Amino acid sequence: MLHILIHIKKRLYIYVTAVFILALIAGQLWDFEKMNIMPVSVLAVFMMLYPMLTGMEIEKVKKAGRNYKLITITLIFAYFIASLTAFFLSRTVLVDYPELALALVLVGAIPCSNMLIGWSGIADASVPDALVIAVAGLLLIPFISPILIYFSGGIFAKINVLQLMAILLIYILVPLALGAITRREIIKKKGKNYFLSIKKYLPGISALGILVIVFFSVAKVSHKVLGEPQIFLIVLGTLLLYYIIQTALSIFAAKMLKLPYSQGMVLIFGATASSQAISLSLAATVFPSLTVFALSFKPVIQVFYIILLIYGLGPKLRKYLG
Repeated sequence: MLHILIHIKKRLYIYVTAVFILALIAGQLWDFEKMNIMPVSVLAVFMMLYPMLTGMEIEKVKKAGRNYKLITITLIFAYFIASLTAFFLSRTVLVDYPELALALVLVGAIPCSNMLIGWSGIADASVPDALVIAVAGLLLIPFISPILIYFSGGIFAKINVLQLMAILLIYILVPLALGAITRREIIKKKGKNYFLSIKKYLPGISALGILVIVFFSVAKVSHKVLGEPQIFLIVLGTLLLYYIIQTALSIFAAKMLKLPYSQGMVLIFGATASSQAISLSLAATVFPSLTVFALSFKPVIQVFYIILLIYGLGPKLRKYLG
């Protein structure tokens, strides 16, 4: 039974697609529009973040890489360059779709965390540096992201910076603390090997939380989305454009800074990918349903894009970056 969790983690894009379609159908058959999905969202947030942060061994940062140039430039790209790209696209391509524009603002303001480590490992990039960047990026989210969201998305909705900070502090620091306590107690009582044996199942539990939010969020706006099918193409096209711009800028920066392939790929992943769990959690708590819908669509696009980046563009980047 537990092996299903591993399969969900490895094939998340398939499960998200299936749940996405089921939610669209369910939204046509039953009335989800008036449903208060907040309690479900809070439960799903805990399912997403608590297991993810339990498996994230932050104490390893002490032994990890200390390439400060790479760490600094990646965090600048992950927060500020990404937010500038989202700012530009939200005010051009999505200016007539404020709720979709807010989704893109969240994509730009909330960088990738634990998956940065996983993708770096798959692409033969510098995992120690990715670990430091992932942890630093995660801890900075409650303090930097609300300000970026305010400046990039304030034109589309009334944004309370202090409220966003409080929510993100709760969503990140509480599961992080509980995760550290849980990990320590498991290792203390069962040993390190036992923890490592169950650690592989934790991302699958987090993925279940994503699926729960995707289902209820999409079902809630099913009538609106199917009534305006161009929304699919708008979300798809804008996200792909965002990823392509960020990829091009980060490749250029890696070349200018003479970063080798192992470090350049960390920069590219950090600049391109964004956190699925945290952005979905925040959107489901504060922002409109159509914003959550657009972010529900993002995991499928992001996973396929990163796979293409690793296996399609990866060999060429090895030669280009050296």
